[in-house]
Amino acid sequence: MKVDPCLFYVPASRADTLLKNVPRQSIALVLDLEDSVPKHAKPTARERLAGIDLTGTGLSGVCLRINSVETPDGLLDIQTILALGGEIGGLPVQTVLVPKVAAGRDVAIYRSLLSGLADPPEICSFIETVDAVENAFDIAAASDGLCFGQADLVAEMWAPDESYLAHARARLCVAASRYGLPAIDTNSFELWDMDVVRGQCAAAKQCGFTGKAAIHPKHLTPILETFAVSPEELDGFRQTIKDYEADERGFAVGKDRVLAPPFVLRARRMLALHDGQARPIR
Repeated sequence: MKVDPCLFYVPASRADTLLKNVPRQSIALVLDLEDSVPKHAKPTARERLAGIDLTGTGLSGVCLRINSVETPDGLLDIQTILALGGEIGGLPVQTVLVPKVAAGRDVAIYRSLLSGLADPPEICSFIETVDAVENAFDIAAASDGLCFGQADLVAEMWAPDESYLAHARARLCVAASRYGLPAIDTNSFELWDMDVVRGQCAAAKQCGFTGKAAIHPKHLTPILETFAVSPEELDGFRQTIKDYEADERGFAVGKDRVLAPPFVLRARRMLALHDGQARPIR
């Protein structure tokens, strides 16, 4: 799954009126059929997918968050993707985001249901239940990316226990890195104070997330400023590898860095992640 610093959510039921707010670069557009669409509006939202035109967005593909296949709406969402041939608005559905995943076997079911498409989409799984937190590594092994769903996870708890939420976030990020996957943080519900959003972004990046979801255009700037990886940063990783391979000692201490195998391994893994070639740690 491509590493995007921001996943921008747009309700599928209102996508035709909200597309003017879709930025052109550095984001992945997510058409949402799940939480942002009330149950009575889901049939209309599915119908509107056939008439959306995304060819003017400049995007190469689109993501789609569907309902769980444990529900009738989820099965209808899958049927809609198949009926549209895996395309929405003239763009391929590159990634399907699936909620309420409990184990890796759930991911296999989605893959099987979508396997009839000429170019089946990747599967990004939500870690948003207690079961998913416990099975994060099993889910990561079967997925192409992981998203954190904090609101749904908190809904399963008597109180938003910060120590448990930190544990859940850590398990997601470590599982994602273990299997070479992007890790997307939950969206912010703060719509006024962007300093709060910036703080949330910084904390998420420190935890190990590679990007963050957004539900409002105001969120885009702080998210992109935090998570976008510059060509210069990638060049720095390449230079680390080059300098290490050119040093016969295999270990060197410079003015502002140490060249040693662990740092070179991280540089290689970061390059592989952003080149879309990351692999599980063996």
